[in-house]
Parts: sequence; C-alpha cells; structure tokens
Amino acid sequence: MPLMLSVVAASVTLAAPVRFDRVDLLSEDAGTFLHYDMPLAGAYTPEVALSFLQQVKVVAALPAGLYAGVSYASQSLSYEGMLWRSQEGRGLVWTTSLHTRLLLPYGAHAGLAWRVGPLRVGGGASLSTAATWARPDWKQWRVLPVLAVGIGANVAPGM
Repeated sequence: MPLMLSVVAASVTLAAPVRFDRVDLLSEDAGTFLHYDMPLAGAYTPEVALSFLQQVKVVAALPAGLYAGVSYASQSLSYEGMLWRSQEGRGLVWTTSLHTRLLLPYGAHAGLAWRVGPLRVGGGASLSTAATWARPDWKQWRVLPVLAVGIGANVAPGM
C-alpha cells in the first residue's frame, strides 16, 4: 500500500505543475509538539526549540486539491475539499491527510482549515502510532487534537 501511494503521488506530481503553497509553522501531523514538547519549554528550551524546527513543514500544492508536505520529521499527502469559498478563491475547507516517516505510514489526520490572506489556521484530530522502519508496530494508537498555523501566498487552487 505505501508503495502504491508513492507511485500515485509521483505520477500526479509529474503530470501537472507543482507550486509552493505555504510553510506550516505548526503542522497537523501527530500533534505531539503542542501536547508533549511545548509544556516542557521552560525546563528544556533548547530541546523544545529543536522539536519545533523539526515539525515546521514546507507544503506544495499539487493538482486536484492535493498537497504534499515535507518536514525534517515527516512527510504528508493531504486533500482539501472546499466548504465555503471567498471572493479570493480561498475560505473554509475540510482536510484529510496521510502522514509518513521516510515514507512509512504512521498516521492520519482529519479536520477543518480556514485560509484568509497569507494565513492558514487549521484544527482537527490526528491518529498516530510510533511505528518506524526499525520497529514497524501499529498496535498502539493515540488520538490528539491538533492545531495548524501556516503562512503562504493566497493563491487559490487551480490558479
């Protein structure tokens, strides 16, 4: 299944233009930064700063409402469906995504996002596991609420 997803993502990417969409300062991946790292910021400032940098994600817009994101810690393939469109072509969307570490699936996300001007704010729930290539174990899962904050050009999809 991961290989099939990679092949589909690669063929979609090669078939149509890809453009920079945004930088997520807080990504929607696992939600662990806000829940596990941020509360320790006063005691472990350098470690929390490093965790913050690892989850900052660069996101590219692909055709058909797809978005590919890459951070130091993970990769994601997302879909956004329009719920309400503003005059600029952006607005309220529902979003869902698959998250991987070195292309090994470890979780998924579902939620809503609002885009106004260069700011994108999202919220939802993330389902994730600690699976890695060294220990591919998907027996224990956690669900965390997530908050996403991204900044990028306000270019509507398809433009």
